[in-house]
Amino acid sequence: MLRELTKSHWQQILGIPDQRIPQAIILRGTRNLKTQYDIYRQRFDDVMEVGLPNGLIEDVLIGEYAGSQVAYASVYGSAMAAEVTHLFGVMGTKFVVQTGCCGAWANGIQPGDLFFPTKANCGEGAAQYYVGSKKVVAPTVDVVDFADSNEGLSVFRGGIYTTAALFAEGIKEIEQWADDGWDAVDMETATTFAVADHFGMDAASILFVFDNPRQHADIVMNDAEKDERRRKGNAAMIDWAFRIVRQYLSEQANGR
Repeated sequence: MLRELTKSHWQQILGIPDQRIPQAIILRGTRNLKTQYDIYRQRFDDVMEVGLPNGLIEDVLIGEYAGSQVAYASVYGSAMAAEVTHLFGVMGTKFVVQTGCCGAWANGIQPGDLFFPTKANCGEGAAQYYVGSKKVVAPTVDVVDFADSNEGLSVFRGGIYTTAALFAEGIKEIEQWADDGWDAVDMETATTFAVADHFGMDAASILFVFDNPRQHADIVMNDAEKDERRRKGNAAMIDWAFRIVRQYLSEQANGR
């Protein structure tokens, strides 16, 4: 069965030689799988596309970045995040960074601002298969020091609730999550943290804020202004994700 597949099994299935096993992987939570794949791909040299003819694995690559082998994958939701993190965890990848967007409701937060989860609630259904009954999982790498104010964007940190059903989010659910102390919601972070915990991988999450779901309308900014802030937030998030990977790999190489 799939759980029993070993490192050598996955290498053979995917055609990944020892020298191309990545030290880190960046995931992007998105519905626009191929669009985001093409955007992130531009950051890599010597790209090896990873996939299977049956479509089980798609929109995944391994490339050279900062002198190291680093992977990228477009994922949507807990199932895809779990699968990709799992197979690279089996192969020995050391670090996974989750990127994407979130809804967030911290005081003063605006579209495009950056949000760094300090813990995640496993409300998505996949994490239980990796961490059992544990309901809260956490990153092992603090990425706040790598971020700074950029083009008027602010940086926030706090707890995130990970859900599996975007269209099932209602006022009742969002208010309950806020009352329980969660500051944001997404669809991948808890899963990625849980699978990383299972395999002993380091993990972090860096997201940009798409909207504040507790505010039905923003009376300050129009749609064009929101879209521009989201564009800037997305670009800043991607830059910082790669910066964090570079710094992490440098510290690992220097034995820190």
